[in-house]
Amino acid sequence: MNRTPLHAPLAGLLACSLVAGCGGREPSPPPSSTAAVAAPAPAALPESCEARRARHDEDGGRIVGGEPARPGSAPWQAQILSSPTYDEADRAYDATLAHDDPCKIHLAERMPWELAHKCGGAWIGEGWILTAAHCVDNIPGFDGRAGNVLTDRRLRLGTQNLTVEDGLFAIDAVVIHGAYTRERKLDDIALVRVADDPRIAGFEADGRLAAVRPMGPGDREFDPGEELRVTGWGWMGQRDDGEAVTRLDSAQRVQRNPADLQQLTLHYLADARCDQEYGAFFGPGALCAGTLADDGSIEAGKDSCQGDSGGPLTREEDGGQRSLVGVVSGGKGCGAGKPAVYTRVSYYADWLAAARAAAKSGEVVRWPPPPGGTGTP
Repeated sequence: MNRTPLHAPLAGLLACSLVAGCGGREPSPPPSSTAAVAAPAPAALPESCEARRARHDEDGGRIVGGEPARPGSAPWQAQILSSPTYDEADRAYDATLAHDDPCKIHLAERMPWELAHKCGGAWIGEGWILTAAHCVDNIPGFDGRAGNVLTDRRLRLGTQNLTVEDGLFAIDAVVIHGAYTRERKLDDIALVRVADDPRIAGFEADGRLAAVRPMGPGDREFDPGEELRVTGWGWMGQRDDGEAVTRLDSAQRVQRNPADLQQLTLHYLADARCDQEYGAFFGPGALCAGTLADDGSIEAGKDSCQGDSGGPLTREEDGGQRSLVGVVSGGKGCGAGKPAVYTRVSYYADWLAAARAAAKSGEVVRWPPPPGGTGTP
């Protein structure tokens, strides 16, 4: 499984929607307290590079193969972003890349929101965001030190656009499933508590922020092929199974992330489909999804990808409301015609209650505590 990569945001490869200087479609820099690193003035690029950039824009990549989410359609969507604009791991990785290819977009040429974006999450109310464990576990730090998710990450709530600056919040506490490890990949679930802030109540009163209800074990079962919806700000280019995670997609286009939230309709797949594909990396706490073609195969070019990690997978319930059924976890490639793995929220109903009770302000806790551990990393 190479997408935690499983969809894990790779240091230095965070991206936005359009390439500066291509076809007059460069987005205006958003007002921000974090100034963007000035991009070098684009020189006359080789025709082949211009063609590659134009092809990216014309193809209109979303999530991978999705579309812009309707404004206000996902008021529970949360973003986890870095507090430093970008960290030392980003700089170190960027330094290893060839700088003689004008088609590659380096850190100095990226917009502020793409430098900061890490993961998604879902607001489930009472101060809590549900996300993936790999989004908050052992994060890379700044200036070469070990990262601290409490100080090196923050949250954006109440908006579907990453240029909105009034929705940034500090993190108060994190609870990671005690059985999760990056090698094992199962139990990829975590809770993040936002620090007390009077703006939360205002956002909720205005309808900018609304909780999504986590699916419980007593809820109705999935129908075969039931439609699900995934949302996020992740990479938009297809990457085939087995390809290295680089800033270029399979068509040699620069991987970019959008400023506006994207959505994609997927289908619920039988567990056997992912069990066959992933073996020991797929368990009862996981859910299998992909976009089904008419012949029952999984359609290529439609998927979640790097940067969508931790984001919500929802379904429509009776009455039109949506419930949270999954958390973006991982898969093989992006849009490679393979099923993707999502954490099955209903499986963790008891864990969610226990994790809330175990949370400690100003600490990262593992619950239940790993064997021989105290629960605090």
